[in-house]
Amino acid sequence: MPVQQNASFFKKLGAQVATAHAEHVDKPVDTGNRRLPPGIRDGIAKLVSCYTKVQDADDGKTPKGEIFFRAAAMVVSPVEFNKEKVEGLLTSVIIPLCAVPEKGKRKATSFSKNWYDFQNWFKLVSDGAIVCRETDGAKIEQYYLAAMRALVEPMRLKTNPVYVSFSTRGFTPEKPTPEQPNPTEYTIEEWHGVATWNGKIDPAAGVTVAQPPPMTPPPSTIPQTATQQAAAPPPTTGAPPQYQPSGDPDPADVVASLVQVAMSDPDGATEEGAAAAAGLEDLAWAKGWTKEQTNAAADWEAVGAMALEAPQTESATPTDTKPMHRLPHITVGSKWMFAKRDRNGAKLKDAKGVEFPAVEVEVTFVGDGTCTVKATKTGKDVIDIRSKKPVEVKFEWLEPVPF
Repeated sequence: MPVQQNASFFKKLGAQVATAHAEHVDKPVDTGNRRLPPGIRDGIAKLVSCYTKVQDADDGKTPKGEIFFRAAAMVVSPVEFNKEKVEGLLTSVIIPLCAVPEKGKRKATSFSKNWYDFQNWFKLVSDGAIVCRETDGAKIEQYYLAAMRALVEPMRLKTNPVYVSFSTRGFTPEKPTPEQPNPTEYTIEEWHGVATWNGKIDPAAGVTVAQPPPMTPPPSTIPQTATQQAAAPPPTTGAPPQYQPSGDPDPADVVASLVQVAMSDPDGATEEGAAAAAGLEDLAWAKGWTKEQTNAAADWEAVGAMALEAPQTESATPTDTKPMHRLPHITVGSKWMFAKRDRNGAKLKDAKGVEFPAVEVEVTFVGDGTCTVKATKTGKDVIDIRSKKPVEVKFEWLEPVPF
């Protein structure tokens, strides 16, 4: 067999090779964003996140600059479909909270129609229990934001999660032409209501639509009139069902699934990436971490670790602070070791509870008690994963470079 000759890309590209390599070498593996295949009829998924966000893309279901609502659920059944694993993938619902003008293949919809879909979604996932009777716009918003938090509260995800039935179908907007004989097929995902799940349902037998006791409405911090209180469904009684590993994904598995999606799209460029990031933040905040602390996390894996473990009071003050006589030596260009921390100084940990290792950094700016740094290996600034701005590193967080 003749020896295969490889073309030299360096001869053609020159210095571009090293530049591009340095830019991407330390980025996480991109596994792509796999979408659910069309044809699923009796799927079951576990609700893991719901939130509102401003649309920052030029095209899509929601116009740029407007707000949309998105809910995501992790598929638990079927495990496979057409020999493709779908367990652990996300199915989602997106509802624009605005009037949508016609554009290209996008049809125009009124705000009233979209608001109906928004209201109906909450009824759908609560078996009709979540109905807002407020008449003031600000209170209506408070009600639904509280409902979103209640539906995906971490303890609920562990002991009494919401399961929904869903289906997928294919849609091809363009007709085949000689130039394009196989036009792109899109998958449309539809949710059909609350479903039961015990880990043993045969997908071929269909989904059993649940008739659970009415769920408790959102927290009582939202003022309600006497009429509303009288009309509200009674709270669920009795202890929540016990967590069963054989039928209900472990919270760590939920977080791991969200981390995988978020790490493959760290900037939230896709709807799946943005949803996963928002879901991780919601879980971390519910554990007691602050928005500033999650913003200071090294990456989405670190936020995932926060989502699984509440902050420790004793770790708020670092035990390895450095004496102030080091301060004069912290100058622009000096090199140190730095392990990313939260705003209180606690070192961040991975999903297994192991502290992220310190890396060598170079000081780029020195302020009053703080500085900014860049990684020596990549030459890139150490930045906040959300704001994309350099992290303010306190002097005492820096460690000497080992000899």
